[in-house]
Amino acid sequence: MQDPQQALAALAAGPDDAIDLTAAALTLSRVFQPGVDPAASHGELALLSAAAEARVPATGTLLERVAALNTLLFDELGFAGEHEDFYDPRNSFLDQVLVRRRGIPISLSVLYCALAGRLGLPAYGISFPAHFLVRIGRGDGTLVLDAYAGGIALSEQELDRRLADVYGEGAVTIRSHPSLLRPAGKREILVRMLRNLAGIYAGRKDDLQLLSALTAMLNLLPDLPDALHQRGLLFHKLGHAAGALSDLRRFAEVSDDAEQIAAVSPLIDALTSRPQRLH
Repeated sequence: MQDPQQALAALAAGPDDAIDLTAAALTLSRVFQPGVDPAASHGELALLSAAAEARVPATGTLLERVAALNTLLFDELGFAGEHEDFYDPRNSFLDQVLVRRRGIPISLSVLYCALAGRLGLPAYGISFPAHFLVRIGRGDGTLVLDAYAGGIALSEQELDRRLADVYGEGAVTIRSHPSLLRPAGKREILVRMLRNLAGIYAGRKDDLQLLSALTAMLNLLPDLPDALHQRGLLFHKLGHAAGALSDLRRFAEVSDDAEQIAAVSPLIDALTSRPQRLH
């Protein structure tokens, strides 16, 4: 089986729409859990898909079909948002979501989109501020769902209320920023999952897992400025001068954050002037 970091790097070379998101999410799980068996997870997804095909009517309105899928997935099978230990890394691992039937907004949304797609329902992740959502349907019949809350449909007023919680009352609305409901790219979704994990591992001071998360992000998007910055500083902390210098130099080339560039410039200069060891 291909190394998971190498597999993620291979995704960077191809078109975004060619990515199998569920397979890629399982590859992401393998980065942090070397013993994961993707075949078992694919088997569980096949069983869920078969159950959904048997229970969700092939015809009917979008609301009726979504309601049937929600009843199966959340009421009968017991999938739910994890509230007691939101920052448990397992909530971000699709294989663990399938086993534990608990997840966070983005992992439950990935699962929901996978099942909806197998039912012929066009479903996409939405990288909404502070809370990942699902967009399902086409044209005027589009719904925005919260998989973390049992697949409930969100009105424009509710979406604006959530935006007010982030930006302040009336500062940002769906009418003024309709791009907030655009379908997220598949690499974008994977990187957002990895950002969540990087935050968790940074909080736990687990440098090795943090390094794995940042490396996975950069395998998917090699010039991601925040990941280059964070990994460069982490390499420096871990005593890997060559890695720190490479990442921080590249960060200074691709970032538009003048303040952060100025902050790391002395470190870049110090690493550049340091004598290199011969190996």
